[in-house]
Amino acid sequence: MRQTKSLAVIGGVLICVLGSTGPAQAGDVYKYVDERGATMYTDKPIPGAVLVSTGAQRPPEVAARSYAANQAVNNGALAASNQRIAAAQDTTRVAATVAKDLEATQVERCKKARDAYQKAITSQRLYRNTADGKREYLSDAELAQTRIQSRKTVDSICGPQG
Repeated sequence: MRQTKSLAVIGGVLICVLGSTGPAQAGDVYKYVDERGATMYTDKPIPGAVLVSTGAQRPPEVAARSYAANQAVNNGALAASNQRIAAAQDTTRVAATVAKDLEATQVERCKKARDAYQKAITSQRLYRNTADGKREYLSDAELAQTRIQSRKTVDSICGPQG
């Protein structure tokens, strides 16, 4: 009987010890320097103490909401970045198409300018149409000026090597 009583006492003490050391409660930690200059830590807020760590733990739901909010912000930033990249790629593609189209039209314009210059050089007489539809032939000075102007046009469109 004595043995049973002592086992009951030991069991009771063990239960009390285990019950009191259950889940540890984290609390706020304060740091201060005492009058001798030693750094001290306490769980009690005293004048001059600085909060070093807070023991407040967030419930899992709050942590999950916080994580979801951070993810939403990150996803929004990534989406905006992707849109900027797509717009830049689109601009680059359009610029390349415009450059290709300009090159094609420049070749055509250069050919027309060369043809006009060749006509000015090989023709003995050139004319212009008057307002009433009649032909008026250019003088020799006007013909020379037309040839010079035609060459300048070729140079400006086709380049100096024309």
